Amino acid sequence: MARKLSEEEISYFNTTMHAHDIKPVVVHIPYTCNPAAVKDDVYKFALQVVQEELERCSTLGADYLVLHPGSYTSSNLEQGIKRIVTLLNQVLDHYTGETTLLLETMAGRGTEIGRNFEEINTIMQAIHNKRHIGVCIDTCHLFAAGYDVSSTEGIEDLLAAIDHTCGREAIKILHSNDSQTELGSRRDRHAHIGEGFIGESSFRKLLHHEFFSKLPFILETPYEELDKDIEILKSARQQRF
Repeated sequence: MARKLSEEEISYFNTTMHAHDIKPVVVHIPYTCNPAAVKDDVYKFALQVVQEELERCSTLGADYLVLHPGSYTSSNLEQGIKRIVTLLNQVLDHYTGETTLLLETMAGRGTEIGRNFEEINTIMQAIHNKRHIGVCIDTCHLFAAGYDVSSTEGIEDLLAAIDHTCGREAIKILHSNDSQTELGSRRDRHAHIGEGFIGESSFRKLLHHEFFSKLPFILETPYEELDKDIEILKSARQQRF
């Protein structure tokens, strides 16, 4: 069970967010949560985590809660997606807050669900409460899954894939990470901006793209030299393209 937040903590958090004009506020569910789990105890834990984190987000006034769709392990993709949908509907059918739950695109390692927009869209279409469901895209994950965000053509192909599935309106935020591994590797290995296979120039293209530039860019690069990544993205956004 998640620790209950004190009134002092909630007040401090909201005051700090307001003072620094941090918007949107985005929370990430712990990686130990697997809403596609086969084992009942793991599945029940995932249900509890999603319920509690969503309520905590409501208390804090968070805009988005990001969730990895999970892994189907010893079952299959269809059964895994069915378990995710059942769990999310159980939570969202009774949710009255304002936080939107975002499914994150995944690299596709092993039995991970969410390696492409078809899988993401299948989940979303089965959710009853569509007002509280959306998508978080991750550049490293996309690249590892085979979406070539390192090229202009690849970025347009990515947008076409979105248009043909969940639609642009579903995409709410972008995790901005370079990739330590090559295109289609199916391995989730974040790298500093410009130090991976995606490359700094590709983030400049995204930051100046008519659609992607409107999304909040959130860094998940290694904590060391994080300030450097921030400056690279800020500089890229300010440059003429």
